[in-house]
Amino acid sequence: MSRIQVVGAGECGLPLALRLQANGIPVRLVTDRDAAAVLAGAVTSTQVKFAPTLAIESHAGLGFWHGIAPRIDGIRFNLVVDRVVLSGWAGRFSAPAQSVDQRTVFARWLTEFAAADGDLEIAELSVPQLDRRTSGYDLTVVTRASRELAAHFPIDPKWTMPTDPLRRLSVLYLDEVEPADDGFGTYTALPGLGEIISYPGLTGPPGQERRCEILLFEGLPGGALDIFTDTGPTDRLLLARDLLRRYLPAAVADRYRNAELTDGGATLVGAVLPAMREPVAELPSGALVLGGGDVVCRMDPGGAQGANSAAFCADRYSAAILDSPARFDRAWMSAAAQPWLSAVAHPAARWTMAVLDPPPPVQELMLAAQNDTGLADAFAETFTRPADMADFAAAR
Repeated sequence: MSRIQVVGAGECGLPLALRLQANGIPVRLVTDRDAAAVLAGAVTSTQVKFAPTLAIESHAGLGFWHGIAPRIDGIRFNLVVDRVVLSGWAGRFSAPAQSVDQRTVFARWLTEFAAADGDLEIAELSVPQLDRRTSGYDLTVVTRASRELAAHFPIDPKWTMPTDPLRRLSVLYLDEVEPADDGFGTYTALPGLGEIISYPGLTGPPGQERRCEILLFEGLPGGALDIFTDTGPTDRLLLARDLLRRYLPAAVADRYRNAELTDGGATLVGAVLPAMREPVAELPSGALVLGGGDVVCRMDPGGAQGANSAAFCADRYSAAILDSPARFDRAWMSAAAQPWLSAVAHPAARWTMAVLDPPPPVQELMLAAQNDTGLADAFAETFTRPADMADFAAAR
């Protein structure tokens, strides 16, 4: 029987390890933090999981929050200048999306893995350490990587990616925000400044979850929204309130007038440099490892695609491993990755770049959607299935 090593316990690594474990495949999961440390730490990202992803999780027995997390029924898009909505539309998803704090998710999944006698190792492996130990496994899948390890995955030459982050990111998880009347998430575009994105979510230790609001500032580097660096959680909340009052319509900003941080780790500041890499890395010894999730396809969170892409990666990789004749060579790795890359990751990356910097055809669709409810719903659905965007745009 094959022995599998999974490096990284996030949206890709954890479901992959749990699926293999459930099917009787010996798997070692290597991560830098245990469940307690995850819960005690800061938020790791934002995330919206759409209906296809939720279905994958439910099928694998991992959808512990699907009955209690707030519904996100659609998206309300507004183009705002000087606190005035110049154009906008509201599109409904074909089925609700949800968002659960990744600290909550990862802690529960780690606990489930350990409770089933999973081989869990808490360690940060250097490249030499990983290289030495690959010979003890039939396959190593890397779903989280240091800069040093990621550099062993070649840049995909078919893609032209930015050399700097597209946005500076500031995330806050908030209590005491008035829920939106329609249950939609909001996406506010501020020309020349960036975007402000907000939607309901669930946070808290497993078994003690509660509703929250997740607020994301996507600021153009050096612009008016890029002011959170070198600030602590309290200052970030004050800055966020000020920005909302300064740039959003009064009725929208008023929803956050009583907002408070959910906990001491409820903020995150940083940037994501998008990257597209080939899925197979050769380590210094010549050993090969398979990359998945953000290691291969890293996207800005503004398009809400990262967690969904990672979930599909785990699903496709687990199926490929279970169907394998146990020879995990370069050809097998490339073939295993291709369905995920072509059907999910690559379309999601293209869609994310189109959302952050809309080309003329997308701008025209967004303008037309404000006068056409069917078009607005169809446009919202492309967040759920970004691979359909090209066909959708051509049909319009």
